[in-house]
Amino acid sequence: MLLSWILVLTGTLVLPLRALGTIEQKRVKLGESVVLKCSISLHHEIFWLRVNMKERPKVVLVARLKNDGGITEVLNHNSTHFEGCLVDKFFGLKIFSVLNSDLGSYYCGIVEGKRMEFEDGVHIYEDIRDECVCNNKEAFSIQPPVAEKINISYAVFAAVLSVGLLAMVLVVFIVHMLICRKIN
Repeated sequence: MLLSWILVLTGTLVLPLRALGTIEQKRVKLGESVVLKCSISLHHEIFWLRVNMKERPKVVLVARLKNDGGITEVLNHNSTHFEGCLVDKFFGLKIFSVLNSDLGSYYCGIVEGKRMEFEDGVHIYEDIRDECVCNNKEAFSIQPPVAEKINISYAVFAAVLSVGLLAMVLVVFIVHMLICRKIN
């Protein structure tokens, strides 16, 4: 019985924190190229979906593997800006000269029949660590990007939620033990 309580407590503490790693954070510099890797098998037609706060989700590229091992682009939202590529035997999305409108989350996915599957995704955000804002001969660094702040606040939220859940489970366990003693 003690082992089952230990397993419950471990699951209570670990599961809320698992979501922290669901989306990879990738820092980029505006004007430079970036390659995003899709971890879905090469046997499917792959589509890349961009999600950001400025516009509706948009399919930016659909590609499939050719018989000779190359890639055929079925749909390309902007062929001068996006390109399908192979990265370590996986599909990739190359973004030429990253623009501010390119910042956001990218998900690769497949459609099989009426079912859609997505990988965890990659969130790209602007690298502004090296820039500074000068005012009255005083320089200070710009605050970290919003993506990093969100992860920190989520970690605090997940930790508080885990502690609260742990407290609830302990109270149930203590009440259960007290009731069992009164019955005996």
